[in-house]
Amino acid sequence: MLATIHLKKLRFHGRHGVLPEEAALGQLWIIDLDLVVDIAQAAATDDLDHAVNYADVYSLCQDIVVNERFALVETLANRILSSVLSAHPKVKSATVTVHKPQAPIPGIHDGIAITASLARA
Repeated sequence: MLATIHLKKLRFHGRHGVLPEEAALGQLWIIDLDLVVDIAQAAATDDLDHAVNYADVYSLCQDIVVNERFALVETLANRILSSVLSAHPKVKSATVTVHKPQAPIPGIHDGIAITASLARA
């Protein structure tokens, strides 16, 4: 039985971006993460050992966004996806949307976002 775990609007302060002031000051990053998992065993046993612990996934995302640095949003998205699949073998595939609400582009906007997906081979 497949299910999707949704981690919505995870908010972190990170220092990603091409511009020097982005590295120096940092900014808000918002992460949406969808994890496709087979929940049959977890549902049958009611045992966290058979499930994906979304608190651990949250901590992994937090560590990457807060403590690592990337110039490109694409690289940040890929790092999150590859790390989640590596750390959580029960995840069959994952889709992340990385929001950069304070993107330094002229004009009135709500920022930029990228959505990327990664599945096990």
